[in-house]
Amino acid sequence: MRAALLAVVLAAALAACGGAPKRPTPSASPPAASSELSAALAPLSWWPGHWQSPEGHEHWVAASGALYGVSFPSAGDFEVMIVDDSDGGKLDGVLRLWAMPGGTKQVTFTKTAHTASSAEFANPAHDAPKSITYGREGDDLVARLAGGVDLAFRFRPAPYVSAPELEQADLAFAAAVKERGVPAWVDAFAPDGWMWSKGGVVPRDRVGELMAPILTTGLLAWAPIASGTHGGLGYTVGKATFTGKTAAEGWRSTYVTIWKQQPGGGWKVLFDTGRGVDEP
Repeated sequence: MRAALLAVVLAAALAACGGAPKRPTPSASPPAASSELSAALAPLSWWPGHWQSPEGHEHWVAASGALYGVSFPSAGDFEVMIVDDSDGGKLDGVLRLWAMPGGTKQVTFTKTAHTASSAEFANPAHDAPKSITYGREGDDLVARLAGGVDLAFRFRPAPYVSAPELEQADLAFAAAVKERGVPAWVDAFAPDGWMWSKGGVVPRDRVGELMAPILTTGLLAWAPIASGTHGGLGYTVGKATFTGKTAAEGWRSTYVTIWKQQPGGGWKVLFDTGRGVDEP
């Protein structure tokens, strides 16, 4: 939702109050939004894409009924946003935007208004901002914050440049977990890495505990569908499936992973979160 100033302002405001998916083709574009958005999100088909401003970049990728936004407003900073129509349970047709500046806070904004090319999300109880509006103005994507802080940011379309090294790292992560389970999951994280779950931040020393009930009872497989890098950070968005002992135990999900380049040049997971896919 922002260029550099937007990320700083929103972060300060918040602090103050994968059958297995197919192997991706690194040079390919992400799947067309029309094939990935749910019926509730279909009116937002103008939103997905890759956007740039003088202050930073935003990437919006649709994946199996969720819309993932990733921003790199300045060196070493990131923000994750998710839009979908489920509050962690069954689909309810209510669109929500989860803003996660820095991956350490989460504030929910609920859609209150829309046009054919814009959508407003509001949280009146939040100090600032109280509303976030995204919309298309010609070829541009414009983000507006209002309530306690009034800002507008204009993004121009940017070319999609994938990050094959991150897609390969993500696939190697999946292969290692298939072979070694929980220890491989922990090993993939940077020393300062963490996950986000319903309970909030899960630091690296507890990610194995969080994932053990899944990784010890079936097969979790995944693969990225989009990727990119900005300096020493990058992202993958992808799809996952879990195969349990019975068909009823299986499920699908989508995810976003923020990667951090290590001193030796390799990449480790800095942040990871995802959403379940509600089956029809």
